[in-house]
Formats: sequence, structure tokens, C-alpha cells
Amino acid sequence: MTPQQWLAVRESLRLTGDRFANLVSSVGEPERPAVGAWSVAETAAHVSAVSSLYTTMLPVSVRPHPIPGIEGRIRDAALDEVAVVNEFALAHLTERDPVGLGDQLRGTIGQLLAMSHDLDPLRPVGWLGNAQLPVASWYAHLLNELHLHGRDIARAVGARWGTPQRDAAMAFEMFLVTLLRGDTGRLLVHESMARSRIAIRFRSRYTTPVVLAIQDNRVAVDPPEGTYDVTLMFRPAALMQVLFRRLGRTRAALTGQVAAWGRKPWQVSAFLRAVRFP
Repeated sequence: MTPQQWLAVRESLRLTGDRFANLVSSVGEPERPAVGAWSVAETAAHVSAVSSLYTTMLPVSVRPHPIPGIEGRIRDAALDEVAVVNEFALAHLTERDPVGLGDQLRGTIGQLLAMSHDLDPLRPVGWLGNAQLPVASWYAHLLNELHLHGRDIARAVGARWGTPQRDAAMAFEMFLVTLLRGDTGRLLVHESMARSRIAIRFRSRYTTPVVLAIQDNRVAVDPPEGTYDVTLMFRPAALMQVLFRRLGRTRAALTGQVAAWGRKPWQVSAFLRAVRFP
């Protein structure tokens, strides 16, 4: 983590937060379905809830969250229990007016940006499942949430949402890879992955090469010069949509946004089937 990366993720969070809030505020039919069982309004409320939670869970915060007990639920939750936590939060945060949600989000992101001046970006803080995630990774995660759900909402209402490759690269490296490299706490305790080792080297012009390997229900981050089954070249925006089940692997490959080669190219599909991401 460099000072330049810390500056970059906060600036992208500011810009993307404004884009997301403007999109949400412009929605005329917030009851339209957006992703899964959530409407546009519920999707926006979820992102607003995450942003609000972060203002109370990061180290410099001194105020409790308005939902009693939510922080404990978050830190106790494994990955397959996240949906229950999300529904608990949405049941307590009842704002569904698009303009109100946009204003809420602008306010909480503004608080996060103001707080950031007093935070050590490398300090680990207990996140979902009590995974120990550096402060900067919290900001990268929220940036990823804004882009994923911004795309969900835009598609639902017929608007456009583009994800800059640099933003997606920060989400991949600063959030996802950093999460898997560290102590994941309870986050992955119920995940059933491959018994035999599957190792993928991820390469992009926007990121540093890295090997992600799964074996015996564990995910490891290995150096790029280590052993691996296949190399996956990727455009970060497409890869994050594939990893979070927004874009099909076949479509991503056919449009040239991901490409695999090596002695076991089929292992990419096996890896993506085995690993879920928060």
C-alpha cells in the first residue's frame, strides 16, 4: 500500500459516491427489480447501510450505529450468513425515497472521507466475519459496492454505468487480494472448496501479477513466480463482474475481456465455481 494508492482510492470513492447518489436520486420508479430479490430502492438502501456502518466501525468513530447489535452480527457472520445480516439491516433502515437515499449516501461518504485523514490505512480492523482487513481495504470494498450496485441499478432503469478499469483494479488488489492474503477470521469457515489444489495466476496491465490458490477449503495468495495451473489475463472491470456473478464467464471470454492459457485452462471454471466472494 503506497500513499498514492491511499489517495487514489479515496478520490475514486468520492467521485463514484457522487455518481451513485446522482443516479439513485434520479430514479422515478424505485420499486423496479434490480438484483436478486431487491428493488432499486432496496439496493440503494443496502449500499447506504454499508457506508453508514463503516462510519461507526472504523477506529476513529466514537458514536454507536443506530441499529443496536449490528456490528456484532457483522463480525460474527460467515460468508453464507451475510444475506441474513443484510436483511436485518434493511429491516431497520427504512428510508426508500430515492432523493433521501442519495442524500444519506453523500453524507456518510463525506464522513468517511473526513475521517480518513486521521486513519492509518494499514491498520487492520475486524470486518465481516472478523476478517482482519486494513482500513484502506474497507474503502476499496465500498468502492466496489458502489460500482457493482451502480451497475445493477443502472441496468434496472435503463441508464448507463461504466466502471473505470483503475477503480476495479483497486477493488481487486486493495480489497479482494488483501482480504485473502490476511486473516479471514470466520468469513470462509462454511465454504466448501476444492480438495485438490487449483492455482490461477491473475495478470492485467492494471495490476501486479498474483497467484490465487485453493486447496482443502483454504484460499492462499502466492507469489506470481510460484506454481500455477493456468494464467488468466483480464480487464479488471469485467473480472470483478465475473467474480461477483454479474457477468458470465463465457460472455467475458467471447468479448475478449478475460483470456486463459496454460496447461490446465479448464481450472479457471473450477476455481470460479469453488470460490464465492463477499
